[in-house]
Amino acid sequence: MLDRNAIALIDCNNFFVSCERVFDPLLEKRPVVVLSNNDGCIISRSDEVKKMGVKMAVPLFKVRDLLEKNNTAILSSNIEHYCEISRRVMNSIRENLGQEAVEVYSIDEAFIDLGTPDKSEEVGKYLKQKVWDETGIPISVGIAKTKTLAKLTNHIAKKSKKTEGVLNLYDSPYLETALKQTPVEKIWGIGHRNAKRLYKIGVNTALDLRNSKVWKIRRTLNVFGARTVLELRGEKCFPFERTIADKKTIAHTRSFGEPLTTYREMRNAVLNFANRAVERMRRDRLAAKSVTVFIQTNRFKDDHFSRSRILNSIYHSNLPHEINDWTLQCFKEIFESGKEYKKAGVILSGLIRADKITNRLFENEQFRRWQVLADIMDELNFRYGRDTVKLANIWDMGNAKSLHTLINEKAELPTLMPEMDSNTSEFRRFL
Repeated sequence: MLDRNAIALIDCNNFFVSCERVFDPLLEKRPVVVLSNNDGCIISRSDEVKKMGVKMAVPLFKVRDLLEKNNTAILSSNIEHYCEISRRVMNSIRENLGQEAVEVYSIDEAFIDLGTPDKSEEVGKYLKQKVWDETGIPISVGIAKTKTLAKLTNHIAKKSKKTEGVLNLYDSPYLETALKQTPVEKIWGIGHRNAKRLYKIGVNTALDLRNSKVWKIRRTLNVFGARTVLELRGEKCFPFERTIADKKTIAHTRSFGEPLTTYREMRNAVLNFANRAVERMRRDRLAAKSVTVFIQTNRFKDDHFSRSRILNSIYHSNLPHEINDWTLQCFKEIFESGKEYKKAGVILSGLIRADKITNRLFENEQFRRWQVLADIMDELNFRYGRDTVKLANIWDMGNAKSLHTLINEKAELPTLMPEMDSNTSEFRRFL
């Protein structure tokens, strides 16, 4: 990246709350909070809740009365859905600027290489509107010379109504004012602990830090602190990571609250783990060539039992029914009755990008048709919630025909979603 290229930080506003409002538009007119995994603390707040004075990460029991008094929607987190929305936001940006211009920083943030700075503000406004139109998620855009300045600028863009969510401080005469008004603990990577050290040497604002001697800050903090000083001066010190390393494996493992003993219980648990792993794999646009299944009893008991099996396929796949078949083959080989199983897991490996899957010699057309069905299932489950549509549990259906047989015979299946426009027509052609 050229030294003069503009960098933008795109940040989704109140991301988890915004995702919930995408799922349920009725929440638009209500205060909303999203809770942590154990429903103990608040991890996302709408603007209305922030105005009540509710702080981030505060325990729910401390503010429940205040929230209920103001008719606040109190929601448990749904990380799977948030990750899917995040993927859509990032893909929207990539489709408009290109894969090489985006560095995903977190689930709701991305750094963008905007190139030459002459049209950067127009690009920022365009992206803000485009992401809103395509995903329903509001974003803020901060534009500057470096990552650290872009972070600082984005924070101002999010807080100030005058900016309308987009602020460009690249070579701006207002940059010094912004630095002067920013407490040093608000600078990216500084935090409260390092801020206390800086206060002791008279550094209270971002402007103070920018004007400090580099060697002095390095001695007070570390190399990162010294680089932050240079970044505040407009010198790029933190590299732009254009590519993200592909995942090597995807695993879904769990310990059971109560031991499982029967074949059916364990089989259903393992297949459920496989489905969850496939969800993540398809969300990341990957395909697997190997599956590993393991089961084990309580490892603290003398009769500890543990087995695993790996299946290496001759081709890559991201189809749920094929991964389920591989998983079941492994499970049948390792299950032993009479045991009290405490833990199990499924690991997908040999991952490649889904668009790199090679054609199959004899069944490529059938594979393509299954891909269409899998894509439609993904869309239905995203719109209406996990497992709205799923593969039939054919092992419990006795003499009933499997979904695979029904589709091969082109049987008449009910239309799942008439309003799906192009997907519906594709689904009918599929059948």
